[in-house]
Amino acid sequence: MNEFKNYLEDLIDDVCDILETDYTVEDGVYTLQVTTDDGHFEEISIYETTDSYNVPKIECTITIGPIIKNPDLLYTFLKNNFEMDYGSFAIINEDDMDVLVIIESVISDSVIADDLVAIINYITEVAHETRELLSKHSSN
Repeated sequence: MNEFKNYLEDLIDDVCDILETDYTVEDGVYTLQVTTDDGHFEEISIYETTDSYNVPKIECTITIGPIIKNPDLLYTFLKNNFEMDYGSFAIINEDDMDVLVIIESVISDSVIADDLVAIINYITEVAHETRELLSKHSSN
């Protein structure tokens, strides 16, 4: 596991060099502040996990925020999951609150920094657009 930790840390260092950002790390979770195309920031968490076949993976997640579930909204996210290049929407329950997140998983030994940067940039933009859409939807 220590070997993987060093690999992940080196990978995150390379990603941060490309994105011109820095990271914090706590309990094995690397957190990056990524700038969107229009200058806003999104926070992305990157960490190591293992799938049910014991294959090491890297997960990237962005928490968009609490939502109030309704059929139209759930349909929209489900439909969008099929259209996304990377990641998928998920709704998790944290402290009795439904939270919308975007998650992308990649097999750790097959990913390089450029691939991870492409994933990060893509899901960062999707998260920002989704946050704006939800903000407009809740103000109507």
